[in-house]
Amino acid sequence: MAFWYVKEKIEKTSAKEICKPDVFKFFQGSNVGFFIITTAIGVMLILNLVSFSFLSVSNLPKLFLIFAMVAISEEIVFRGYILNKLLERAPKNFAIILSALLFSALHMANSHFGIIGFTNIFLSGVLLAIVYLHSDNLSVPIGLHFSWNLIQAILGFAVSGYQESGLMSITYNSSEGIVTGGEFGLEGSIILIPVVLISIILFLQKNYFKTKTYK
Repeated sequence: MAFWYVKEKIEKTSAKEICKPDVFKFFQGSNVGFFIITTAIGVMLILNLVSFSFLSVSNLPKLFLIFAMVAISEEIVFRGYILNKLLERAPKNFAIILSALLFSALHMANSHFGIIGFTNIFLSGVLLAIVYLHSDNLSVPIGLHFSWNLIQAILGFAVSGYQESGLMSITYNSSEGIVTGGEFGLEGSIILIPVVLISIILFLQKNYFKTKTYK
């Protein structure tokens, strides 16, 4: 509502220019988030760092609602508004990096936040900015953000220090929090860093979304 008010009443522009819902693009973004998170978790399973056991399905509706709200609100603010405003006044790369730094800084008050968490969230902010600019549709980063968080929560990981019961219960077979992410969740793991970096490189080299690229 704040975003709508600023765009429509203060800036006298249309909020619809930024928010163009597209179910297909939402699922495109969701596939990217799913692939990144499951790849990192797959590495952990291969290294026997974690194991899972079934817990309950009772909390799934709550998880879907929470992380849908988080993805929509944070993407509207950081990619829909802040990034676009920075692009009006600054070079593209500077705008992407600064918006990602602000996005990561938003999480600094979260429980168990640390340098690895800051790095992973910063890199995810860069990736979200790139896929938004490549697709020219906010539905893509919303989908990526949503599945990124939801898959972690379903499998029992904390999400940026926020812990909720998921479909599975997680057991850490290693006490090294820097490797497993510990109480901050997967985003606190060094294993996620190269996965996100490779994803960024791939998206810079090839436009998966087959729409106009940013200049």
